This record gives sequence, structure tokens and C-alpha cells, in this order.
Amino acid sequence: MPFTHEQIQRLRHRHRGYILTLATEVLLILLLPLCQSQVWLLSLLLISLAVVLITTVTRYSPLVSTRPLVYGLGGLAIALEGVWHLALAFDPPLGRIVTVPHVIAWLLFFLLALMRKVKTLVREPFVTLAVVMGATSGYLLVGIAGGVMLVALRVLHPGAFAISALPVLNQHNADAVAMAPALMAAAFEILTTVGSGVLRSASVTGQVITVVITIAGQLYIAILIALILGRFHRRPG
Repeated sequence: MPFTHEQIQRLRHRHRGYILTLATEVLLILLLPLCQSQVWLLSLLLISLAVVLITTVTRYSPLVSTRPLVYGLGGLAIALEGVWHLALAFDPPLGRIVTVPHVIAWLLFFLLALMRKVKTLVREPFVTLAVVMGATSGYLLVGIAGGVMLVALRVLHPGAFAISALPVLNQHNADAVAMAPALMAAAFEILTTVGSGVLRSASVTGQVITVVITIAGQLYIAILIALILGRFHRRPG
């Protein structure tokens, strides 16, 4: 079936969104060492990633029904990111309270964005380099979500971490914020099944999060492969 001019334009914008999303995620990973000294940078990169997901992939996706929900969760996550930083800096007890809705908002946003991305990738009419980049960006998104979980665990249950495996901090009031880059890097180590020593083996909560991150990454790959293979299997001939 021939494509209309509007469909071709949306396809091009969406494919640019795949590339831009992957570039933002790779930039986030590469700048993690710099984020260690500039504590605001990681939050800025997370917010940039959310904006890219909302304005490109979500906006031009053929999935319309859940689009307002993505906009709402993305806006809420961005707002809570700022509130969380301010609360941890000026009122740590309030920061601990805000941590729970903060991490829930980010995880729901990433989960919904990931589910929509898988469905959108399966509906792509052609497998191009941009589509492959889109699939790769989804895998990295699992690692970023895992990093958010580890940061929340650091705030709520600091005893789950091995102190010797964490970097020495100069900041006292922004412990979790300053630790965030190291924990984000640890999440990617866990995602790739390399393993990380930041979590104590005696902590059940920490081990559960490790298993969740690892399984989520493998499950994403398995679901994506199954859907793509199923799509080609249903084709006639």
C-alpha cells in the first residue's frame, strides 16, 4: 500500500527521534564521570531524555491512545526531579518522602515509553539503521530506569550498599544526588550481566533489584525478537 506524504513525514521524524534518543542516552553514559563533580548534570540529561522521548518518538508514533498519558507522566517526572533535588538539599527528611513518588513517576514514564517503543518498532514498515538504533535505545532505557531504582534505594535503604565500593563524597547534604552517577553506571553493569559490587550480597532488597534489572534487560530483548519474528512469520509466502 503506498504511503501518503504525511505518513512519510511522520516516519522520517520518528526515525530521527530514534537516532536522537540513542544519542542522548549514549551522551548520558559518557558524561557520567563528569556528573560526579557536577551533580546537576545527570538530572539535566535525564530531563533532556524525557523531552526527546516526548517530542519525537511519542509525538510521531502511530500509537495515539496512550500519548496523553506519556505527556502527563513525563511532565510529572520532570517536575518531581526538580522538587526532589531541592528537598534533598534543603530538607533531607522531606527529600526522603519525595523519593518514592519521584522514582515511581520516572519508572512509570520509562516503562510506558519502553512499551510504546516496542509496539512502534514492530509496526515499522522497513528495518533501517534508524530502527535498529531505536531498538538499541530501548535496551539502554532499561539501564537508565535501573539507575533510578538504585538511587531511590540509596535514599531509602543506604545499608544495602557496600561503602567500600562507592566513591568518596565531598558533599554531605546531597549524598544520594552525588552518588547518582556511580549508581547509574552500576545499573548498566548489572544490565549487561557483568555484575556490580555496589550492593551488599546480604541485602535481600538489593539483590531483588539486581535480579529485576537483569531480567528486564533480557526480557526486553526476548520480547523484541519474538515480536519481530512473529511479524515476519505472519507474512504470506
